[in-house]
Amino acid sequence: MFRASQLASEETLPALGLLTIKDDNEPDITSHLNLKTGKLKPGGYGLVTVLRSHRRPKYPIAIVFVLMTKLFEAFAANGIRTILALYLRDDLYFSESLSTVLLHVFNFFGQFCPIFGAILADSYIGNVRTINGFYIIYAFGWILLVFTSLPYAGVSLIFLVSVSLLLIAIGNGSTRACVTSLGAIQFQLPDQAKQLAEYFSLYYLIYYLGIFLSKIIPPMIRANTYCYNKNECYPAVFGTLGSSFFMAWIMFSLGRLYYRPEKLAEESILIKFYGCIKYALGKKWRRKADEKKPAYWLHYAVGRYEESFVSDVAKVLKLVKLFLPLPIYFALLAQQDSSWTFQASLMNTTIVDGIRIQPDQAKAMGPIFLFILIPLWQYVVRPLLKWLFKYELKPLHSVTVGGVFSALSFMSAGILQRYIFSMPYKSVNVMWQVPQFICMMLGELLLSIPGLQFAFTQAPASMKSVVTAAWFLNNAFGNLIVVIITELNMFRTQSDEFFFYAVMMVVAIVLYTYLAYDYELRQYEESNQDSGMEIITVGKMPLEVNGKKLHTENIQSDETPSTSKSTLIKL
Repeated sequence: MFRASQLASEETLPALGLLTIKDDNEPDITSHLNLKTGKLKPGGYGLVTVLRSHRRPKYPIAIVFVLMTKLFEAFAANGIRTILALYLRDDLYFSESLSTVLLHVFNFFGQFCPIFGAILADSYIGNVRTINGFYIIYAFGWILLVFTSLPYAGVSLIFLVSVSLLLIAIGNGSTRACVTSLGAIQFQLPDQAKQLAEYFSLYYLIYYLGIFLSKIIPPMIRANTYCYNKNECYPAVFGTLGSSFFMAWIMFSLGRLYYRPEKLAEESILIKFYGCIKYALGKKWRRKADEKKPAYWLHYAVGRYEESFVSDVAKVLKLVKLFLPLPIYFALLAQQDSSWTFQASLMNTTIVDGIRIQPDQAKAMGPIFLFILIPLWQYVVRPLLKWLFKYELKPLHSVTVGGVFSALSFMSAGILQRYIFSMPYKSVNVMWQVPQFICMMLGELLLSIPGLQFAFTQAPASMKSVVTAAWFLNNAFGNLIVVIITELNMFRTQSDEFFFYAVMMVVAIVLYTYLAYDYELRQYEESNQDSGMEIITVGKMPLEVNGKKLHTENIQSDETPSTSKSTLIKL
């Protein structure tokens, strides 16, 4: 099992904040440190202090139901992505371009809607009611999709498919972060900190198990089931996936007997974040010519919003600026379900004598390689680099290397596409896709995981959800890029399009490298010029900041590294 600190996932990150766990002999006091004054600030926005219980709590039974819910739901949601492109092209006779557009619009809403689900769950109705409400929409989407696959539906198929996919995307997207958070709040901290870390590792494993199964089983059902005089039975596939979703709903409903009561936040950080930016921009645009300009435009919001909150928003905006080139990467990553599947359909899918896979099963190579690469990188390559060369790849540098591998994956796909068209039909073996899948998973390993981990851990404690929402939007806009390029129809051949994406990725990584370098310089200047901090000791010894000694048992601050016995759980 991988440690929680080694893995990052879009599914697990929304629930994580900055958790401070104390040893048994330490008092239950959590405070913020004002580095400029050297004084402690008790409380503060976004800060919750949990007192230790005298009795060690039992492992929450509710976690079993949360994990089972995620397994069945991940299988259903990713199963539709696995077979959707071929269903639209081969069964409904849509063009490849329209099939690609519909698939990536579906992915866009799936990545965009978590923001709305998180706002509802955090500030209005809680995780349980949010999940249950969107599962109703989710269910209608599956019923419509099954109805669409039956003959003689009597309704415009484009309209019916679009509506059903939209409902499924909204249901899937709006509950993604909520299911993760629901599991996290079942643990009592700090007593169950270790169990919480294990939960996130197990959740990640369960999620990817669902993805892996979704790339194997649905194509198998499609190819080996016959119905309505067709060799490929999509009603059986959609029925299986829909049944899996309803099993997820049943597991979730049974778990309601065990879920802990939820405490809603007094206000949504996402809404407050948006309001701060809107107010600052409005005041900036209305500024008179003789009015003094602040050092940073966002400081126009000071007064309407507390200065500490405005400073945190400014930090997040600097982090989010690093994200600007990254939608290109997600545009590449998303095409495993579309253009790469179409490429596999042109190839010989017999791996060895007697073993033949379906074109939409070829993408299962991605999760398989990722499960191999993660422990190989973590336990072999990184220790060897550190031991032999005294070198450790930093997160920002890792993102650059990952982007290069992603570009190489599409260069490889473009070369393979040209080779396919130069040979007889289906004479090129599908195993020639292995290099592009390995390069893409290296990109996932070196770009997606450390990139989000860096941004998430650098963000202020109260802004973790905002940073996660920005990452979801990266993924959503990546799918939108694929839709736009497909609709523009600029390329004569698919190989030219693959090469174009590779070049775009190289340009994006060059821009990212520039922004990352600029970010490091500014952060260094701020820490030396603006604050002028001199931190002497941190821990159970007296803490000295700017010459002032503070006697405290345990201090943890977003701006202060800790060497005390406190444990930071960060993903």
